[in-house]
Amino acid sequence: MRMSRTPLSNINTPPTYPNSIKKGTIPQRRTVPKMPKSEKEEEYEEAPLHGDILDTLISRVSLLNLLPASQVSTAWRHAVSRSIRNRKRTNPWLILHLQNTRNLHVTSTHAYDPYSHVWIQIPHVHTQQISPFRSSHSNLLYTFSSSKFTFSSNPINATWHNIDGPRVWRLDPIVAVVGSHVVIAGGTCEFEDDPLAVEVYDMKSHAWHTCESMPTNFKNSASMVWLSVAISDQTMYVLEKNSCLFCSFDLETMTWANPVNLGQDPSVFFSAIGSSSNDNKLIQVGLVGSPTDIKSLRIWEVDCENFDLKLMGEMPLEMLERLKNVNLPIHSIEICSMGNFVYIYNPSDPRDIFFCDFNGYVCEWEWAPNSAVNDRYQMERLVFTCSTVGIDDLRTVFRTNGQAFPVNLTEK
Repeated sequence: MRMSRTPLSNINTPPTYPNSIKKGTIPQRRTVPKMPKSEKEEEYEEAPLHGDILDTLISRVSLLNLLPASQVSTAWRHAVSRSIRNRKRTNPWLILHLQNTRNLHVTSTHAYDPYSHVWIQIPHVHTQQISPFRSSHSNLLYTFSSSKFTFSSNPINATWHNIDGPRVWRLDPIVAVVGSHVVIAGGTCEFEDDPLAVEVYDMKSHAWHTCESMPTNFKNSASMVWLSVAISDQTMYVLEKNSCLFCSFDLETMTWANPVNLGQDPSVFFSAIGSSSNDNKLIQVGLVGSPTDIKSLRIWEVDCENFDLKLMGEMPLEMLERLKNVNLPIHSIEICSMGNFVYIYNPSDPRDIFFCDFNGYVCEWEWAPNSAVNDRYQMERLVFTCSTVGIDDLRTVFRTNGQAFPVNLTEK
């Protein structure tokens, strides 16, 4: 077989170039400009999952995981937005605020998501005032002194409002944020003339107003230690925890209604009230029996017009045993409620959290260990709130630091 040979004279022959290309340069490949892609084409290229398949996948993801999922691609971000719009109902998160009793500057905030069953630590937004944290209903968190009152009622308590303190000096008043008003009642110091004094702050006019005092029935119990608070529309409700004495304060007329007794069951020795999603309805959670021998924990619906009570459910016995403290009697419970969901815990031993979804008058009970506290929780002040949290709320909280947040799975 003969092989062709390149003449030796051609080996060192320099290559020839077109006139448009200068000698000593590398010829460039001609590129054709690409047409801009449509948003839909970008979605298909970015995500192998798309359409109904992606929507079905996202619909099964908890809110906690939707935040990073929304940053995967344009298609995923749109799928997350559609999922949030189509969700019928989202259960509120339980927010736990820890504050060191010796150094009030040392604080931390933790949140429990009942959908994914995890605790997460979220950045705490510091207030300008260093005072003990307090809460009276659902998502209200506040601190106060003789000259300043600071409160937050938005989800995760990320935004704080600082206003001048009330005119009357108080130690442990009941506080509620109803619409555009802040109500402070009772809890006055001993040297004040009226122990039942009520003041209302109008957030539109930025002024405090003195209103009708609380009914004299509450003369010996006008503080957060003895009273439970709930709100609905333009009304604040108070319930005496041990006697079930019930009353309401109308923000439109700035007057109190006549007190009534909600204690239809004489075996209830302690109760608390919370808000409900139903119009003119509240919930009442009560302990039946005695502090040393608790028979049951029950939930009633309260009709605020005729004060009728309707039994909705009862805590399962195995959960009731966990709620009990084997070493100490239970004199009280604390609740946080919103919509058709309520959290319940023992304030003397908050290492277990119980919650009930009573949508459609069918109570579904669960419990979870409180992994946000340890055996040294007696050294800290624990304040609970609850709130419906959206993905925009999470973006706002984590936008400032942009770092990953610790997640603790709850193991029963």
